Amino acid sequence: MKKIQFMILAVLMTAVLLTGCGNAPSAATSSSAPAASVPVSQAPAPSETASPSSSEEAANPVGADTIEVTDMKGRTVTIPADVQKVVVTFNMEEYFAVAGAEGIDRLAGWSHGYWKGRREDAYNAFTAVFPQLEEIPDVGYNGDISIESIISLQPDVVLASSTGANYNALEPAFQNLSDAGIECVFVDFHAQTVETHCQSIRLLGTVLGEEERAEEIAGFYADQMKVIEDGLKDLTDEERPRVYMEFSMGPGQYGNTWSEQMWGALIRECGGVNIAAGMEGASVEIAPEQVISADPEVIIFTCSPRSDVSDNVVLGYGADRALAADHLKAYEAREGWSDLSAVKSERLGAVYHDLSRHIFDFAGAQFLAKQIQPEHFADLDPEANLAEFFERFMPVKLDGIWTLSLTDGNE
Repeated sequence: MKKIQFMILAVLMTAVLLTGCGNAPSAATSSSAPAASVPVSQAPAPSETASPSSSEEAANPVGADTIEVTDMKGRTVTIPADVQKVVVTFNMEEYFAVAGAEGIDRLAGWSHGYWKGRREDAYNAFTAVFPQLEEIPDVGYNGDISIESIISLQPDVVLASSTGANYNALEPAFQNLSDAGIECVFVDFHAQTVETHCQSIRLLGTVLGEEERAEEIAGFYADQMKVIEDGLKDLTDEERPRVYMEFSMGPGQYGNTWSEQMWGALIRECGGVNIAAGMEGASVEIAPEQVISADPEVIIFTCSPRSDVSDNVVLGYGADRALAADHLKAYEAREGWSDLSAVKSERLGAVYHDLSRHIFDFAGAQFLAKQIQPEHFADLDPEANLAEFFERFMPVKLDGIWTLSLTDGNE
């Protein structure tokens, strides 16, 4: 009897031990392994972009120290789970929006030419807050990007733009960079859709380990753009005025305009008809006679500081409102413009050129919508919304003047 009782006890103890082993954590689920990164859906259009077939494939944890991410070119790459050294060749504003002020400590190198010589006002604003930016190595800009410089810095990842010269400079060096343990991740703010803007900012959040902050930014952006969509939902084609946009080079010379891309693409989205629509090319030259013949009802200039002209409209960081208003008013005296509908009604406006193709470009779109369809957006304040974005997400102060109109009392 004792022997039987002993055997029963042994069987029970073995069952308990087996149950305990079944609950033990495996290496794949141990607390040291990182959580899977947020899946990033892909931008529409590029044929080479392959959307993941499931959320598991979109962003997979590869090991305790790495994750896979799929960028806006449809490339799936393996990067460190804890990125500490970054090279940025474009979209510096978006990098700082997601990384915050602490992002300066992760910046191993960047393209100085992205701001310096192009957008001096932005360069001055950011170097005033982060003087170390001037000492952080320059890796070259667009066609002058130095792969050797990037490799020498040994970053965890390179953050770059998926379009144009930025991508073209890096694409031939993918293998060399990968052999050095460096992968490129491409974002896309040039497609100018709410979807790709939000996907790109979330992608930065995944790479930088700032998913929560990136989601907040994406939500803010989507909400601001929805203001335009909602305001124009019942607009008819008959209610759309003729609109002309031009890069400000001063009244004495015509700057370029845009056909179907960049600012040209925004005109219809914001309630107007682009008089340059259908012209060949993205940034195009238009004859003065064509502008006069089209008789635009709204004229909007895009503006940036320039060293080669002095009578252009200057907007942006540190810009002076009174001076900008004087230079905008001077366009009314441009040869052949006195009889234009826009001039007669003083429907001339100006917007900072960099209020496009950025995560804060909702303010540029809102300004266009208000200029083109003022009765639909009487209570909309684009600069107040921009100020809120900077207050919440940007490490630099919003100062100067970013939008201007001859009819809104801001001049």
